[in-house]
Amino acid sequence: MPPVLDNPALWTLTQGKVLLWLIVVTRLTGLMTTFPGLGQERIPLPIRASAAILLSLAIAPVIPAPARMPSGVWELVGMLVIELAAGLLLGVLVSWIVEAVAFAGQLMDFQMGFSFVQFIDPATSHPVSISGSILGQLVILFLFISNLHHHMLLALVESFRILPMGQGFSAAPMAIVLMVGQLLMRGLQLAFPIMVALFFVDVIEGISSKFMPQLQLIQLAFPIKISIGLAILGYVIREFPAWIEPLLESAPREALRLLR
Repeated sequence: MPPVLDNPALWTLTQGKVLLWLIVVTRLTGLMTTFPGLGQERIPLPIRASAAILLSLAIAPVIPAPARMPSGVWELVGMLVIELAAGLLLGVLVSWIVEAVAFAGQLMDFQMGFSFVQFIDPATSHPVSISGSILGQLVILFLFISNLHHHMLLALVESFRILPMGQGFSAAPMAIVLMVGQLLMRGLQLAFPIMVALFFVDVIEGISSKFMPQLQLIQLAFPIKISIGLAILGYVIREFPAWIEPLLESAPREALRLLR
C-alpha cells in the first residue's frame, strides 16, 4: 500500500467527510421529499436521487462540522432521524401553502357545483377538485418563477447554523397549529369572492321561486352558478400572483422560525 494511503489520519479525515455528507444529504432529502414539484412522482426517482446527491456535495463544504461525530451505529441512526425530521419540517410548510390553495379550490367547486367532478391527480394519487388542481399548478409554477427553490436551499444551509447537527429540536405544537390555521384562513380568503357571489345567486333564486313557482330552478341554477363562478375564478386567477407572492416570500423565514 502506498505511504499516503497507509496514513491513519487520511482515513479518519475521509470518514469524517463521508459522515458529514451523509448528514447533509439526509436533511436535504427530507426537504426535497415534501417540497412541491420536486418530491412528487412526476419526477423520476433516479433524477430526484441524483439531484439530492449533487446538491449535498455542493452544500457540504459550507456547512459547519458538528461538535461531536457519532461514535456508534445507533447514535448515527438517531442523528440521521433528527436530520430527516428537520428537512421534512422545512419543506412541509411550502406543501401547506399548496394544500391551502387546494382547500380554496374545493370551496369554490362546492359552490359552483363541481364538487362531484373530482378526479385523481397523477402527481399525488389523491382526488382533487377542478379549481384546486388549476390553482395548485399555478402555485407550483410560481414556486420556480419566484426562485423559491433557491431560497429554500439557502434556508437549508442556514438551518445548519440554527439547528446544528446532532442537536435535537422540539417543534412547538401551538405554533404549528397557529400556522396551519392562518394558511386555512388565507385559503378561505381566496375562495371568499366566489362564495359570496354564489350565495347571493342562491338568495335571488330562492326569492324568484316564491314569486314564480313555474320556473325550473334546477335547470337554471347550474348554468348560472357555473357561468358566474368561472367569471369570478378568472378574476381570481388574474389577481392570484399578488395573493400568493407574500406567502412564498415568507415561507423560508417561517420554516426557519419553526426550527428555532
